[in-house]
Amino acid sequence: MQRVSTRALVLYALFTGMIFLLGLTPLGFITLPIAAITTVHIPVIVGAYRFGLKGGALLGFFFGLTSLIACFTRPDAIAAIVLGTNSGFAAYNLFLILSIIFLPRICVGVFSALVYKGLQKKSETLAMGTAAFVGSLTNTVLVLGGLYLFAFNETGAILGLGANFTSRQVLNVLLGIVTLNGLLEAGFAVLICTAVGRALLHFEKREAG
Repeated sequence: MQRVSTRALVLYALFTGMIFLLGLTPLGFITLPIAAITTVHIPVIVGAYRFGLKGGALLGFFFGLTSLIACFTRPDAIAAIVLGTNSGFAAYNLFLILSIIFLPRICVGVFSALVYKGLQKKSETLAMGTAAFVGSLTNTVLVLGGLYLFAFNETGAILGLGANFTSRQVLNVLLGIVTLNGLLEAGFAVLICTAVGRALLHFEKREAG
């Protein structure tokens, strides 16, 4: 059985602490005049560079856990849908929690690790930037896609589309969110994750001699 090094445990603790700090405080959200950018996925993506598939999935799980806690402590429109605030909590809401809260966050770490590993031999910078872009959009697309597929009526009502909204109307609004908010988040993630990832890589190479 392979042992986990002390350095790796320290880094796991550091990344996990950052996820909880960003996920449960206003530090994890940057409000712009035209959008709100979340930064909670950044330690998940950088952690996926360092720890690979399993580590990325684990950090993604913690991302999902902070998101679930935030649903109770800082409820928003998504929280109202997945927790059944207006309709009462039922077994289907548990499915929504798993598919909309946890699965997208775990996939952030998984997809980031896979993309990074696939491109690493070509260029570290390219691998980190592409993995950050994919990881960030994974979160946005899977969360909004889950709302569309599994909570269509509740999502349309939350969006205020009126009594007789159509699937096209809901899809157009969600695509607008992906185009504006999702791409801004992805671009920000590319800049930050690449810079932090390269700094971490340089530090570890220097420490290794």
